[in-house]
Amino acid sequence: MELINSRVFLLVLLVLLISISSGQVSSRPTPQADAAVENICAKTTNSALCSSTVLPNLRGNADPTTVLQIEMKACLDLTKGALGQLKKTASNPSTSPADVSSIKVCQEVYESAVDDINGASEAIAARDVGTLQTRLSAVITYFGTCDDAVAESPGFKLPLKEDDVVTLNKLASNCMAISTLLK
Repeated sequence: MELINSRVFLLVLLVLLISISSGQVSSRPTPQADAAVENICAKTTNSALCSSTVLPNLRGNADPTTVLQIEMKACLDLTKGALGQLKKTASNPSTSPADVSSIKVCQEVYESAVDDINGASEAIAARDVGTLQTRLSAVITYFGTCDDAVAESPGFKLPLKEDDVVTLNKLASNCMAISTLLK
């Protein structure tokens, strides 16, 4: 009987170790962290996006700084992906010169957005809320500048998914809203 119990224990241990090594064990935030994220995200105009961005990436406790860092990383990653697509389209010989001109405007402002998101991360580390908010405000402006360039180019369609453009604007807005919670 003791041999069977030992085998069952070893089998359970083996399954647990395999689950851990394959990432199958959930690292979901605690219910308290879930509630804290929901409370922080409720301060944004896009709370559902905020929660869906933050919760899967939260490790540990939820506080405004952590939530902001996760939201900023999501914005940075999506901006970099969009920037890559803009560069690819601009360098495609079949892209018309007029379209390349509009794409270049967006490319430049997306590059600036990447720089300012990175600068905002540095401002968080330095606990410089003023610089943080200035940089996040600039990111919002950059996305608007690209939108304006597209609107001023009749017949031009930005070579990005419309959902991504909308999400970028929402993420930037969320970041700014969350930054107001920092002291």
